[in-house]
This record gives sequence, structure tokens and C-alpha cells, in this order.
Amino acid sequence: MAALKAALLALAVAGAPAAEGHLLEGARLFRAEVYGAALVEFRVAGALGAQEALWYSAAALLKLGRSEEAVEAFAEAAAVAPGARDSLLDYYRAQACHALRLYLCADGLLASVVEQGGPRIAGHARAMRAAIASELAPQRLPAAIDWYLARGKELSARRPLLAAAYLEEAAGLGQRLASAYRRQEALDALAKLRSAPPPGKR
Repeated sequence: MAALKAALLALAVAGAPAAEGHLLEGARLFRAEVYGAALVEFRVAGALGAQEALWYSAAALLKLGRSEEAVEAFAEAAAVAPGARDSLLDYYRAQACHALRLYLCADGLLASVVEQGGPRIAGHARAMRAAIASELAPQRLPAAIDWYLARGKELSARRPLLAAAYLEEAAGLGQRLASAYRRQEALDALAKLRSAPPPGKR
């Protein structure tokens, strides 16, 4: 135990430069499309104190096809290091949301990318928004809201960040309908989720 504490102290002292090295190596591996190894580097950088590494870990999870984990990681990154986001990271986050059929989440992020991103990424974002528009047709919304609510409640005890994403989608879609279909139910479930202690501390 003493040896472990000494090792952790040494990591904390050397944290900043060590974290930067792992971030750079993770970025190199990400560009080379070696996403599994990049994820390891980003997670080590995060453990050494580089909070912005959360964003890059989320992007690597997306590239690995682990969209649920990516949505959770992006939510954590937005809470812990909001200033580290940029248009490309918003685009990756939108892709993760889209993969889970979180269309409002994706569309809001893509709107920002269209406004702030370069010409190429903005073009991709416009195309995605056009495809999403048909998914948000009013006649589709009640059944979608039912599904998002059920999914959010199912996940609330085990994966609160993911559950929140589904419940936020249900509330946002409900707001689009004159009847506010099940919107208050979704908001109540969100409030209950956010007031609950973290998993493992119940």
C-alpha cells in the first residue's frame, strides 16, 4: 500500500508534462486510425490530470463503434472541461448522438458546427441535419417519446449519464408538440435522476 501511494504521488508531481506526452501520442495514434491504442493514451492523460483528454477519449470511443460509451464520455467532458470543445469535437459528439437516435442532441450540435466549422465539416453537418429533419416530423414524435422515456427509465439506475440523454430527448421532443406529450413526465424523471446519489453510493 505504501509503495502504491508513493507511485501515485510521483505521478501527481510529474502529471502535467507526462499528461501532455500521452495526449500527443494519443493524437498521433488517432490520426493513424489506431483508435484502441489512442484511447489508452487519452485515458492515461486524463488520469494524470489532463481534463481535456475526456473529449478525445469520447471521440476514440465513437471511432471504435462504442457509441453509448461515447455519449456518456462526451457528457462527462462537457461537465468537466467545457472550454476544451471545438467544432470537430461537436461533430463527433453529434455522430455519437445520431448513432443512438438522439436526433435533437445531434441536430443542436450540428447547428453549431454549421455556424463555426470549416467548409468541409460544415457541409457534412448540413447533410446530416437534412437527414435528421425527416426523423423529427411531428407524426413520428409520440412513439419516439414513448421509446426514449422507456429507455431512459430502464438505464437510470445503472447508467445515469446515458439515461439523462434519453430523457432529455423525450422532454425536448415533447416540447415540440402542442400537447407537450409526456414532457412533464420526462422532466420529472430527469429531476429524480439528477437528485439521486451516484451509482455505488446509494
